[in-house]
Amino acid sequence: MTFLQILRREWGILWKGRFPVAPILFLLPLAFTLAFGIIYYQNSVERIPLIICDEEQSPVSRTVIQAYSDSEKFSITGEVYHAEDMTDALQSGSAIAALYIPADLSKKIKTGDPIDLLILVDSANNMFGNAAMTAANEINKTLAVGIASQLLEAGNQLPQAAMSMAYPVRMGIRIINNPTTGYSPFMLAGLTMNGLQIAIMLVICPLVAREFHHRVYRKQVPSWKIIAAKILPVWGLSVLSFFVSLIFLHTCFAIPARGSFFDLGLIMAVFTLTVSCIMTLFAVCSPDEVMSLQEPLLYIMPGLLYSGLSWPDFYMNQLAEVIAFIFPMRHGADVVRDLLLSGYAPALYSQCLQMLLMGGLCLLLAWGVFIVRRRYGTVNLIRHVFRREKGETTL
Repeated sequence: MTFLQILRREWGILWKGRFPVAPILFLLPLAFTLAFGIIYYQNSVERIPLIICDEEQSPVSRTVIQAYSDSEKFSITGEVYHAEDMTDALQSGSAIAALYIPADLSKKIKTGDPIDLLILVDSANNMFGNAAMTAANEINKTLAVGIASQLLEAGNQLPQAAMSMAYPVRMGIRIINNPTTGYSPFMLAGLTMNGLQIAIMLVICPLVAREFHHRVYRKQVPSWKIIAAKILPVWGLSVLSFFVSLIFLHTCFAIPARGSFFDLGLIMAVFTLTVSCIMTLFAVCSPDEVMSLQEPLLYIMPGLLYSGLSWPDFYMNQLAEVIAFIFPMRHGADVVRDLLLSGYAPALYSQCLQMLLMGGLCLLLAWGVFIVRRRYGTVNLIRHVFRREKGETTL
């Protein structure tokens, strides 16, 4: 059989049957995109439940409370009258944060003494803790500048001069690429890629593994033709699937796509090819089709944690960096995010080269194992090894 005949046959296998496997390459990434897109639809942490302990009950303390009430990050859910009750409220889960206003707030403002406002945050979930502390610092800075300005005005300073003295250094902040600091632009593309590599595993592993139990091709057909014919259709459909998911991301969840089509196509072509080669290696080393799906899961699941999506790779220790190197997600996810949000990725070509080397090595190993298993079979291969140890040369 020619290579084109084998390729045509493998292409048909993807679309045959009562439940063809080719749509999995499109449906699973879209399902991941939709499922996680709904989770991150809020885009940032807002309306954190906040309780108030106001021991002063004065116009000044009500001004402080109003500042927190006006912030979109907090939602005042109640009031307690003793400082000890704040901890009880956080422990019971009725609030995530608590604001304590001391009884001598107005007195300290008039005398110019330091003011002790207390923010108590339950940081069992770091997202709430980080968001609450950041928002509280901004609110307290605004209050401090306003109070200092009023004190200076009371000392016969003009409002503009008082503001300049109270806030002499004005720092402007401009956040680029992800100005809302939202989770959707930060995470969704990488999660879509994770769904895509799982889809590749579900499709290509059984296709390769069943070749040892349902011999479709005679032994005269070169092994490289069979492996290439199984990988190429899955590879092409996977790249197309990513761009379908990317259109869905951009249309439904407003994820920007600033990078060039060529760069995105390059990184995804290399990423999907590498994943296909790695999954092929798992498949040829598996005893049956079921194990060909179970074994790669142990490899895929940690890949998301080591990808750099949720924790920056440059903060990983040396052991974690070595482990992360074996996962395609580590090389592809961060590059895709940079291309989508920034429009460029400095590590594009270096990461592509590393993935090509990793994928090429896995493909060579898979090819070698495939040749041996086609020739001897799983059981006969074991017998052959033992007989060679005894000096026998025949099966």
